[in-house]
Amino acid sequence: MVMFEEIIAKNKLKTNCVIVLYLFIFVFIGLLVDIVRINAPSLSYGFYVLITFQVLPVVTLVLLGVAACVIGYTIGNFQRILLSGNEYKEIINRGENRIESELSSILDELILEARLEFRPKLYLMEAPFMNAFASGWHRDNSLIALTTTLVRNLTRDEVKAVMAHELSHIRHGDIRLTLMVGVLSNIMLLVVNYGVFMFLGNNRDNGANIARNILLIFQFILPLITIVLQMFLSRSREYMADSGAVYLMNGDSMPMIRALQKISDNYAKSDFSQVDNNPTRSALYIFGFKEMFSTHPSIENRIRILQRKSRR
Repeated sequence: MVMFEEIIAKNKLKTNCVIVLYLFIFVFIGLLVDIVRINAPSLSYGFYVLITFQVLPVVTLVLLGVAACVIGYTIGNFQRILLSGNEYKEIINRGENRIESELSSILDELILEARLEFRPKLYLMEAPFMNAFASGWHRDNSLIALTTTLVRNLTRDEVKAVMAHELSHIRHGDIRLTLMVGVLSNIMLLVVNYGVFMFLGNNRDNGANIARNILLIFQFILPLITIVLQMFLSRSREYMADSGAVYLMNGDSMPMIRALQKISDNYAKSDFSQVDNNPTRSALYIFGFKEMFSTHPSIENRIRILQRKSRR
């Protein structure tokens, strides 16, 4: 069990480093736009007067304010946003039928095993594909959603492993990071485009022109940077959740391995990427639709790592 805790701690450190890098790039872009705005004579002078607040970094502060507002809105409405587009039902207490009662019982077992003082809301979502996701900014508004196809096609232990995986996402707090990175990435791309075209022409001072040129370069490389960082962040969190699931399953990795294999086979038979009409869920699912540029690590790698753990 110590091994799983070490893996989680290591991946949390990596995740936090990515977040710090994201915030640095976010503020850096805001300052570049401010340098263009104040028509700074040199890049160093622009950074100095803005960072020391000798000149108010208006764009940077507005940028941070917009990010806070968007994140705040998302936090307040994430349940409606993530579950929209599908029929879904909240499973309350013991449920209304055998399947719902069993799912509720599994969640209770995991909460007891994890020694949690809260119980996430549990949803059953009508969908033709096998998948699951968790969300929530904090423990009081967290949720776990399983698709009906997943519940019908997995054994009890496999469903429990999937639910343990999703509960681990909530325990690790990585959903907050994914949400924040998604918001920051979109706002950064908008601001870079705005900063490039805000002041057209070359009749700017040297510092402002350099800042515009850097923003122009960012316009082309930032999408690639954000994809790479999002992939790293999301793949780290999936490995963390897999390890957390095995931990909650008392070190038994086989139910998680079997569940991943069945989910992967389900997607191999049909193209469900066009079926799910809610793109906001894609980064949260236990399984990603596509391999190339997927936010998820490949099923083969996840299973390989889980198999190594089981042999130890």
